[in-house]
Amino acid sequence: MAASRDAESLERRQTRLDDQRSRQAASRDAESPEQTRTRIDDQRSRQGASRTAESPEQRQTRLGHQRARQASSRDAESPEQTRTRIDDQRARQAVSRAVETPEQRRTRSEDQRKRQAASRAVHWTFMEGEAFRYDPANNYDSHPQLHTKQLCRTVSLK
Repeated sequence: MAASRDAESLERRQTRLDDQRSRQAASRDAESPEQTRTRIDDQRSRQGASRTAESPEQRQTRLGHQRARQASSRDAESPEQTRTRIDDQRARQAVSRAVETPEQRRTRSEDQRKRQAASRAVHWTFMEGEAFRYDPANNYDSHPQLHTKQLCRTVSLK
């Protein structure tokens, strides 16, 4: 199958994918709510097993491809589509947070604090211990993350 797909033309590929989408949409339209839940649960299970089995390199590759697809998709969005996407996300988050338990809220908040701390740390690793290794040859005030001012007074220590 891989060899035949490698040999197919761009037009043929597009036609095949359009046909597949059409069949899939018709199949999903005919599903009962229970069948939909079962299909989604089965997909989650397969995806979980697949992700458990992937190596760190495979995970990084998958996430990199996902980021690229997402960036491409968002670049193609109109301002109205962007607003709609963000509004939809807000609504989903509101529903999710409305039903979370106090324990889930604590866990979510703690995880968010950890992610923020890790993110902040990454942005400042270049300065770690720099106060103890001051180098006058470095132009610290030209760095965009640093805000320095001239010393305006001198204090004498007795």
